[in-house]
Amino acid sequence: MKSRQTLFRYLWMFIFLTACGSLSPQQTIVPTVSMATVVDVYENPTALQRFTPVPIFTPIRQTQSPLATIIALSTSTSNSNQPFSIDRIRQVYVKGGNIYLINGLNLPRQLTHSGRDRDPIFSDDGEKIVFYRGEDDNDVYSINADGSNEQLIIKSKSLPTLAQGDIKALTFVPKTHLLLFNTYLCNPSPQGPSYNAPECTVGLYRVDTDSGEISIIVGGLTGNTMQERNFEISPDGTFISVSSSGHIDIYAGNRIIYPDAVHYYRTPPDEYLPQQYWLPDSSGLIAVVAADQESNEPATPPSTYSVLRYTIKDNQVVQIPFELPIIFNSGCNFSVSPDTNWIFYISDGNGQGVGTPSLYIGNLNNGSTQLFDWDGRCPSSYYSDPQWSPDSKYFASQKTIWSVEGSSISIGGDFIAWIDSNHYLYTIYDANIPKTSTFIGEIGGDTISLPEDFIWSSEFIILDPKNTP
Repeated sequence: MKSRQTLFRYLWMFIFLTACGSLSPQQTIVPTVSMATVVDVYENPTALQRFTPVPIFTPIRQTQSPLATIIALSTSTSNSNQPFSIDRIRQVYVKGGNIYLINGLNLPRQLTHSGRDRDPIFSDDGEKIVFYRGEDDNDVYSINADGSNEQLIIKSKSLPTLAQGDIKALTFVPKTHLLLFNTYLCNPSPQGPSYNAPECTVGLYRVDTDSGEISIIVGGLTGNTMQERNFEISPDGTFISVSSSGHIDIYAGNRIIYPDAVHYYRTPPDEYLPQQYWLPDSSGLIAVVAADQESNEPATPPSTYSVLRYTIKDNQVVQIPFELPIIFNSGCNFSVSPDTNWIFYISDGNGQGVGTPSLYIGNLNNGSTQLFDWDGRCPSSYYSDPQWSPDSKYFASQKTIWSVEGSSISIGGDFIAWIDSNHYLYTIYDANIPKTSTFIGEIGGDTISLPEDFIWSSEFIILDPKNTP
């Protein structure tokens, strides 16, 4: 009897320790995806043996660095109770082919010395910088913000044959050091050099910028050089939407979980890829697509557009019922707000290109529109980033800031960029001197004049005031 009790006690202790061990904080719990709707994307696994597919994106290892709470401008919101300081701005820029880092008004720090570097971008935590080296888009390097661990992470010639070519659309997965990118291998155009959008074979890859490990998501897709990306990452980093051949697929890691989520018209002769905007909670996306199969000149965007909303929960697509068509007019294009509730766009009232173009704001929830007093300058263009404030309350063009409620603010200079939801950068040019002065404006507040030698780069982040060096 005593030995039986001892055996039972040992058995109970074993079950208890096993259960506790399963909840060990050292173990990583990886979210799972129902395999009932999963479709394998690999058609040629032999060519991919050198690469290790990773099924789901997971956050990077957390560190104790004071930069761990840096917030990327594209995803940050302003807290009106926090005092603004120029010291909160961190920038990376290129001078003489080398990468420099600068905090606020401090002296710049040179990070690279090749004389051939360009187009740097930050990771969300500000710890990693990725950039091209050389004139061609086929060598990508990474370096830490403190100047350490410079390394070649992508060389197109080392990728599988179907994906060799130019490396495009370098994009960090939110809150990680994982980088997604497209590859474009394009055939010479039979129409000659004036035709600048030949057919291409497109791949989608990811690379760990810490280790340099590369994995493929999908290869062998169709595309052209009219656009240099075919994917967008959801804000939580879980999903990737990929457009090609008239449809958008939703991926988790390197597997399709919602095939053919959105269908769109393929415009001849070049397939215009939809502009994709994920909803802030990653529950779906907005896709702005060509309104029909109208033929366009090579490398020319469609003239009219429709807006679709896709929701993952229902796996359904609905068209936003705008009464006034969205048009591409003299280089002016649409712009969707960060919260995906609004779209600024140009319309001529009938979509035939014969009416007077006007600026409208459209509600992406119910399709209602409102006319704005337009100064004739594009709110954005096909080749530039939208000028929405991070909180989606304001939109800026060259000399005017509009509120979604209909009011406007004259900038008094030329708008450059939003710094946060309440502050923006602008310049004033005095032709009599001549001289360009740089200022920081505040919505409903004061103006800060910056020093003459102030350096401004389009690639910057905002430091959390609690952790500003």
